Amino acid sequence: MYLTQCCTCNQSIMISVIAFLVFQPVFLADFKQIKRIQCLSQSDGKALINLEIEGVRQRLSVNVATVPMAENMMDLIDGYCRLENDTDDSVIYRANKDANARSSLPEIPTGRDTSSSIRNSMGSDIYCEILDERPKSVVKYGIDRDDIVLGRILGEGFFGEVYDGFYKKANGERTNVAVKTCKDCSPDVMEKFMSEAVIMKNLDHPNIVKLIGIIEEDPVWIVMELYQYGELGNYLTQNQSNLTNITLVLFSLQICKALVYLEGVNMVHRDIAVRNVLVASPECVKLGDFGLSRYIEDEEYYKASVTRLPIKWMAPESINFRRFTSASDVWMFAVCVWEIMSRGQQPFFWLENRDVINQLEQGIRLPKPDNCPPAFYSLMTRCWSYDPRERPNFTELVVKISDVHKMEKEQEIERERDRARSTKFFDTKFHISEPPPKPSRMKPGRFGNTLSIGLHIQLNEALCASSPDLASPSEYQSPVDSMSTLALPVKSPRRRSMGEGEFFRVEPNSKEDAQRLWQRERHNMQDTLRRQKEQMMEDKKWLQNEEKLLDPMGPEDTGGPASPEAGAEHAPPEKPPRLTAQPAPTAELDRSDDKVYQFVMDLVKVVVQLKNDISELQPDQYITIVKSVGMALRDLIRSVDDILPTLHESVRTEIEGTQKLLNNDMAELISKMRLAQQNAITSLKEECKKQMLAAAHNLAMDSKNMLDAVDQARVRANLAKPVAP
Repeated sequence: MYLTQCCTCNQSIMISVIAFLVFQPVFLADFKQIKRIQCLSQSDGKALINLEIEGVRQRLSVNVATVPMAENMMDLIDGYCRLENDTDDSVIYRANKDANARSSLPEIPTGRDTSSSIRNSMGSDIYCEILDERPKSVVKYGIDRDDIVLGRILGEGFFGEVYDGFYKKANGERTNVAVKTCKDCSPDVMEKFMSEAVIMKNLDHPNIVKLIGIIEEDPVWIVMELYQYGELGNYLTQNQSNLTNITLVLFSLQICKALVYLEGVNMVHRDIAVRNVLVASPECVKLGDFGLSRYIEDEEYYKASVTRLPIKWMAPESINFRRFTSASDVWMFAVCVWEIMSRGQQPFFWLENRDVINQLEQGIRLPKPDNCPPAFYSLMTRCWSYDPRERPNFTELVVKISDVHKMEKEQEIERERDRARSTKFFDTKFHISEPPPKPSRMKPGRFGNTLSIGLHIQLNEALCASSPDLASPSEYQSPVDSMSTLALPVKSPRRRSMGEGEFFRVEPNSKEDAQRLWQRERHNMQDTLRRQKEQMMEDKKWLQNEEKLLDPMGPEDTGGPASPEAGAEHAPPEKPPRLTAQPAPTAELDRSDDKVYQFVMDLVKVVVQLKNDISELQPDQYITIVKSVGMALRDLIRSVDDILPTLHESVRTEIEGTQKLLNNDMAELISKMRLAQQNAITSLKEECKKQMLAAAHNLAMDSKNMLDAVDQARVRANLAKPVAP
């Protein structure tokens, strides 16, 4: 974009700089406000005038067709500034030259110094290059070429090939290194090539690749740390089946910490991607490749003159205006996180570079990766806000990602506990290394019955320990508590399937015997899980009926109670329509003073209201109905906390776990609500609404599970009141 500038003087002798935009003059600044003028040559032969204005944080930049024209404009503005300020001091600043070299108005050039003047004009540096950092300051990092042994080519960078190798230290120790080379050794190219070393020599962070040294003689080499696991992108692709969310979030957290460090030293990286991250160990990554990095001053921005930029990773302002700030680095970091959670997929791989900005302008963002924590993806979408001011900074991101990492670890612990409970009786009851008694020690008939009884008791105890409702009455009777007497069936399927002859056939190998028994018990467990799945489907139907009724104190389903015999065939008996041999959690209980039941019904009622009203609500009104859900959940949690001390300690863990699950469900609902608000004007609007409703539905289902758990605990503690006749 080009702005035509002119200088004018009005009747009150007030001199100002104005720009004509749509034939209307726009006031930009007084000449008294101009603190410094700088001219920067561009790679295409054009020039950029940079004006620092007092009281304005960002510089005013003007593109000019040629360098001589820019020099003339600078001299003209400088003259008016001197006239207005009544001073001989110049406001023109020339990079890498004496700032006061032109403290007076330029004299009429002579033939003798014309060429010198042209050279000074053309010698301006590229916009916002590092002014006081030169390769001469990195001499202390110089190393001997003989100490480097090159290996294979790892790849090719902007300036040349990158080799692996090792560096021999003075003490004989060898260190794996990556060696960057430069094909073109011209001064301009060499200066750009060495800029990465200039930047890296001052960086010291555990998650940033360290500079080993520099070989300054031709051919110039930059030597850096190298790690055996290589680039993060390749590592993710090769190990995607073994990487957990805990590890992936940890990688993201470490990269974010490195970027906090860079933000603290006023640096923009401009190329944050998994290809520029090295894996030091399975638990540690390091950010590298500072070839595009630049320092910025006073939170200003860097305007790139390089054409080879990673478009699909860049923020909209970087694509449109080549504008780079810490906020644009935040955008790129979120894209890098998307790569990590996608196990190495390239962002927008389905688009050409030229089509990316159109998608971003329409509000379309990268989709949620599979198995990505919803809260984490919501944080990523915040980083992709079109307005840079609405994006979080890296310090805030470190805190948020740390919370996500902690939550993932807690959920993994819960999953481990669930797996341990589901396999408890396999681990504790059947030890193949300890075979059962040999058949020869007892009579065949007695041995068969005794073994079956022993296994029968073990199965009862194991199932009751993990979940009393998993016991199958069709095979045996489950005791209500550990003090009850076991009632063994007259005929057991296990005794029928393993006759005396079969025991004698496996007598030489007791491991095979135990393995066969284990397989049978495994089939029994699978049957139990199948029944549990059927009961979950019934739970869902029950919830749907409750949603239709919308009456917390209404009567139970009148669909005809089943007989006790029929109820005994289905465990656990938790649904209101069923009468079972023992009181079920949602059976015919007195609900007159049951706060837990009332608050569960209130929560279901609010969820149904959300489901019915969401199509009519504006995005900014979502928060109101979600707050209502949160208030109902808070009341439910409080009511459960009130009765928790009256329950047996053995059931508190299960109830507390359900409370934690409800809190996670609420966090998920809030996350989906924010996602729906952010995508209210995009093509993802309807999909985000569906996800929001699904999160609310899960919350209602888990609240029903909470009621079941509380009812079951109260029945065991003899605190449940039967319904009055």
